[in-house]
Amino acid sequence: MERDSIIIAGSGNVAWNVYRFASILGYDITVIDSQAETLTKERFPQARLLLGDIVALLKDCEITPTTSIVVLTHNHEFDEPVLQAVVESPARYIGIMGNKRKVTAYLANLMELGVGEEHLVKIHLPIGLDLGGEMSADIALAAVAEIQAVRFGRSGSFVSVQDVTRTGQVHDDLY
Repeated sequence: MERDSIIIAGSGNVAWNVYRFASILGYDITVIDSQAETLTKERFPQARLLLGDIVALLKDCEITPTTSIVVLTHNHEFDEPVLQAVVESPARYIGIMGNKRKVTAYLANLMELGVGEEHLVKIHLPIGLDLGGEMSADIALAAVAEIQAVRFGRSGSFVSVQDVTRTGQVHDDLY
């Protein structure tokens, strides 16, 4: 059985934390960046590291239906070109960190380029489940949680049983 993989475009702090969570979960990880100072074996010891033109290197990566792609490039400089390079790939998940204005523009541009709905639905803009928090580890946890939800076909909602004292009923249909 093919192992799930994650390709991380970027090697900053959020990328490093995505790498850490993905490592714990057993993903094969590739990190691509043009920033030699942050793309190091010390930061990403178990990852395959690719240094250079992010878009060109990404086009040479094997992308399968068990691949998730996380776009976290430096200053969002390459986010849209990276997205355009992978949107029609067989990747299961594509996520981009960014503000609503930028990510809305990315989607509009993809639609203008004629990218079909079947490809647009796998793009998660902005990346991550709504878990709260603003630190890079918070953002990375939300991103990897969303990847896991997509991987297992789940919604990413609460799993807890509703409080019996509030409703007088027990909901055990989740288990």
